[in-house]
Amino acid sequence: MARPDAAEDMLVIWGSALLMMAATAQPGAAHAASAQHRAAQKLGLPADAVNVTPATWNGRPWVFADYLTGKPDEDERQLVMLDEQMARAPVQVTVGEQEGGVPRILAIGFANADRDEARELIVILAWDIRHYDVSGTMYGIRILDDWKPGQSALRPVAAAERLFKQYACDCGRRDGSDTVAKVKTIAAVKQVLKRAGY
Repeated sequence: MARPDAAEDMLVIWGSALLMMAATAQPGAAHAASAQHRAAQKLGLPADAVNVTPATWNGRPWVFADYLTGKPDEDERQLVMLDEQMARAPVQVTVGEQEGGVPRILAIGFANADRDEARELIVILAWDIRHYDVSGTMYGIRILDDWKPGQSALRPVAAAERLFKQYACDCGRRDGSDTVAKVKTIAAVKQVLKRAGY
C-alpha cells in the first residue's frame, strides 16, 4: 500500500480569519475559500458561518467543515466532512458540546490509533474558560475510526480515546495550583499513541 500523503501529517489550525488572509497569498488557500463557499452551499448555511479545511485522508480528498448549531448560549460546534466534489451527504465527525462556552476546532490530524493499516482522524477541541475561580483553555481530544463507504457518521476509537483524559486544562485557579495540559497538539497526541504501541 502506498504511503498516505505527507500533507496528512500537517497540523491544521482552523479559523476563518486566517483562511481569508491566506486566500490572497496562497493558491491552496484560494482552493479552501472555494471549498468554504461550496461546503456552505451544501450545508445550507451562509459562507461566513462555515470554517473549512481541505485535507487528504487515507488517499481520499475531503473537506472538513465546522459550524454552530443551537440557540445562543446553548450553541454546539458541529464538525462534518464532505467529499471534495460535494456529491455525497455530509458525514458527521463529532459535536463540540457546551462546556461553559462553545469550543473551537483547534486542530485536525491523522495517525494510526488501532491495529489496521488505515489512519484514524484526530480532532482537538479547545474551550476558553472564564469563571470567577478558574480561567484558561480546556482541551478535548477525539479519535475517530477511518471512514467506510456508506457511513453517515464516524465512530470513536474507544481504546485510543481512553489514553487521554476526558478534558485537560491550561488553567489558573483563584484558590489552588494552576494546571498545564500535557497533550494539546497533534504531535503530542501522536506521541501518546506511539507509546501505546500504535
